Amino acid sequence: MLTYCRLNLQDAMSKKKRYFLNVCDMKKGILFLLVATSFTGNAQSLKDALYGGKLKTDSGTVIRKGEDLSSKIDTSTKKPVEQGKNKLIAVNRDSSVISIAAKPDTVAIAVEKSDNNSIVKDNNKLWKEFMDSAISTLKAEVLTSKKLKKGDYFIIVDYEIGTDGQVTITNVYPSPENKFLEEQVKERLSISAPRLNPVMASNGKPRKIIKRYNFTLTKM
Repeated sequence: MLTYCRLNLQDAMSKKKRYFLNVCDMKKGILFLLVATSFTGNAQSLKDALYGGKLKTDSGTVIRKGEDLSSKIDTSTKKPVEQGKNKLIAVNRDSSVISIAAKPDTVAIAVEKSDNNSIVKDNNKLWKEFMDSAISTLKAEVLTSKKLKKGDYFIIVDYEIGTDGQVTITNVYPSPENKFLEEQVKERLSISAPRLNPVMASNGKPRKIIKRYNFTLTKM
């Protein structure tokens, strides 16, 4: 009977000892996990501070485990924000309109482009103003000549616009034919021929161009 009680007591003590050891092991595991988590957090904070350029540049600074990093951060220095690289965009510009394409982080640069439609329109206007003045002069100074009979004279003028825009009178054809009138018209137009805008070819270079104009003179 005594032996049986002794065996039960030893068995109970053995179970209690195993329970105690299990509890100790569990506590050790939890403590290790907490320490590892704290170390990992501090290491991450240190890494962020180092790569973010926030730590003070002090060669004598020592960082210890578990130390508060806020005292080591230099708040006076900020890492400059890298701006997006500027991109160049070429846009077209004629004599009357400038078109700029809007895009984020871009710089628009206007590029000259010849607009032949605008040039032709301007040249036609300039030429008409010149001819209106020339016709008034011809009526006042040429039609009064006795070398011209009364009647209508239909006159065709061929002219060339050079690469520099200068106008050259090439031919004059009066109808009915009259040598005196032909010479007078060509001479007076040539003396005061205007300089127009050069006309551009498809390759962007100025080119010569032949034009024709007609008008009527009437001697009363």
